[in-house]
Amino acid sequence: MRVLLAVDKYYPAINGVITSVKNLKEALERKGHVVKVLTLSESASTHIKDNVIYIGSMSVDKIYPDIRIKHPVMRKYIQELIEWKPDVIHTNTEFSTYKLAKDISRKTGAPMVHTYHTDYEDYVHYIALSKKVGKPIVKAYIKHVTSYMQEIIAPTQKTKLQLEGYNIRNKITVIPTGLDLSKYNKEYTAEDIEKLRTKHNLKKDVATLIFVGRLGKEKNLLEIINYLSDYRLYDYQFLIIGDGPDRKTIEQQIATTGLSNKTVFTGMVSQDDIALYYRLGSLFVSASQSETQGLTYIEALTSGLPLLCKKDDCLDNVLIEGETGWSFNNEKEFKDHLTFFLTNPDKAKEMSKKAREFAISSFSSDSFADKVLSIYQEAINNNYPKKRGMIKTVYHALLDRLPLV
Repeated sequence: MRVLLAVDKYYPAINGVITSVKNLKEALERKGHVVKVLTLSESASTHIKDNVIYIGSMSVDKIYPDIRIKHPVMRKYIQELIEWKPDVIHTNTEFSTYKLAKDISRKTGAPMVHTYHTDYEDYVHYIALSKKVGKPIVKAYIKHVTSYMQEIIAPTQKTKLQLEGYNIRNKITVIPTGLDLSKYNKEYTAEDIEKLRTKHNLKKDVATLIFVGRLGKEKNLLEIINYLSDYRLYDYQFLIIGDGPDRKTIEQQIATTGLSNKTVFTGMVSQDDIALYYRLGSLFVSASQSETQGLTYIEALTSGLPLLCKKDDCLDNVLIEGETGWSFNNEKEFKDHLTFFLTNPDKAKEMSKKAREFAISSFSSDSFADKVLSIYQEAINNNYPKKRGMIKTVYHALLDRLPLV
């Protein structure tokens, strides 16, 4: 099968969507399929490397941090993809490369499958909109995007319910994101781990709480910091892995609450090194409620880290309460679970083992690819032109011409 994956950012950049798409590409290739990726370049130049087409783009940081939009595209690159004639097109974005992918679909007749990765209601503050004002805009636009799709994939039941709340009538299938387990199965020596621990001035005999992710407002890291600010019962250290637009605010809050001597910021970490960094941890913590796939939760579990995360529907089928971690609703629950973990080392060790076993059996990228392939085949079997009336045709034509998308 010839598969075209479309995503607006791709490796060597790092985020949950990129990791998901990269894992899928590699798993599909292992199964003998031919995969190409259509994405945006980090510069104005367009180039191709390893079946990845990087389209020249420009930054729009003033609207949303780390986001780029395409320049007018040299048609030869799109024409080459049209002549390649993909059997199916799988979009993982709702913006620049989605539009290019839709053009390729129209020219080739290839069916479109879409994975909805990002809850945009949690991001409208970047364009100075309240959630109340932004939600109808998000709803209308996502409904527009998905109207072109034969099949839709949701990483969690939470995401599926959200899409159904947008009155989207396309078939939606829940497929948890797969993980390349080979990276997390790698055996690291005690020397490797100790060297990294020394680099970041972490103590070997003190429990390490880990957060991995983008340092943005939507991740709600300040809630964790506020909970820890007056926690004095037992010793711990806090490792924050990642970077983002809220880093200065988070650093200021760390200093204000007196946590500077317990907290280490690593900044961005290469995907090649992230598995080793997880080995520094004892417990993964998060108060985010913006996750649609919770990839870092799965990474943590696979690395043997139990979870302590704010209650959210995305934790369904990921967190087994009291066995692979805990969810919390408030400060008291957070502190009670943390105290139990820090004072019960045998139980902590047992949970670490269960976390790893559960993740390995549930979230492999090969299993993920098999499920996605079945969706591709359904899309191919049920591929037919979608008919629209005049009003819808004009409506969609106008939306297609909106700037920045």
